[in-house]
Amino acid sequence: MSVVLKILSPGILSSLQDEGRKGFAGFGVPRSGAADTLSLRLGNVLVGNAPFETALEFRFLGPKVMAEGGRIRLGLAGDVTAELNLADGGDSIAIKPWQSVTLDDGDVLSVEPLKNGATGYLTVEGGFDLAPVLDSCSTYARAKLGGVNGLPLQAGDSIKVRLTHPRDGLEKIVSAPMLTTAETIRVMTGPQDDYFSDDMIVKFTDQSYKVSSDVDRMGIRLEGDELKPLPEKGSDLISDGIVPGAIQVPGSGQPIILFVDCQTIGGYPKIGAVITSDLPLLGQLVPGNDIKFQYVSLDEAQAAREEQKLELDRAISSIQDYFGEGVMDLKALYEVNLIGGVVDASLTGHFPGHLEA
Repeated sequence: MSVVLKILSPGILSSLQDEGRKGFAGFGVPRSGAADTLSLRLGNVLVGNAPFETALEFRFLGPKVMAEGGRIRLGLAGDVTAELNLADGGDSIAIKPWQSVTLDDGDVLSVEPLKNGATGYLTVEGGFDLAPVLDSCSTYARAKLGGVNGLPLQAGDSIKVRLTHPRDGLEKIVSAPMLTTAETIRVMTGPQDDYFSDDMIVKFTDQSYKVSSDVDRMGIRLEGDELKPLPEKGSDLISDGIVPGAIQVPGSGQPIILFVDCQTIGGYPKIGAVITSDLPLLGQLVPGNDIKFQYVSLDEAQAAREEQKLELDRAISSIQDYFGEGVMDLKALYEVNLIGGVVDASLTGHFPGHLEA
């Protein structure tokens, strides 16, 4: 019998995502992929996977899932908590963020609403058994590509996993995860910053924008003081290529940050583009958040990417065995020399005034 992860309740905007489709923009196919690649990568390492193994991504509210046909080990990535209910009854078990958890046949894991950030992941040890579409298993629902039938996850979906048994019996936890939220987003200029006066450029970086309620995997609309293009330029141009992170300014003057499911060409001027290292921060923006933009140079953007690699390595190195709250870590105990300063009482000189020959 196949081992599957059954979706009892999908949560909100749940889908399967990996690194996305690279190399198909020329054919009009969006990249898609994880909204927060840092959380995806760290969550996969937590369960021993390759960094971009396909995972279950959800927004704001997580799913309720059940192991069926065998044991499945999951990793919770992001500011994600959950409740585990065992098939044989008994008290529920609270699952912490950045922790792995093993579900036996019939066990149910209920992911709770996110308290901070917008995106979380359930990674699966060994990964899901899926057939890639255009070199990726990522769901792009608008074209019904990837995932399960090309659609967001539905109640009743059963997703086959590759491993029939977890590799070992040890749970893990990321003891020092990375920060995945920030109030300042770093951008590089252009490619159409010349459509705006110096005053408008300053206005763009000086003000705070509020994330509107119009947020999805395609784009993030912002609310703030209107940005007006130069009269001789206007708000329209011949459509050209765009990528996730590009910041368009349409006729309304309210910027739109294009995101992972964005189209591949567009006809509004782009005042800047979010640098690669800050793209995962976009996946955690919640309606009502206040954000600011900061222009950086190419050298600064490259330095930020190198620093992010170091931060990710530090988080990965903090992964350790986890035995549960209040449970003694016997493995660590055995590895420590608990006895120090042992002396031979039969020898002289150790206890002045006593036991002397």
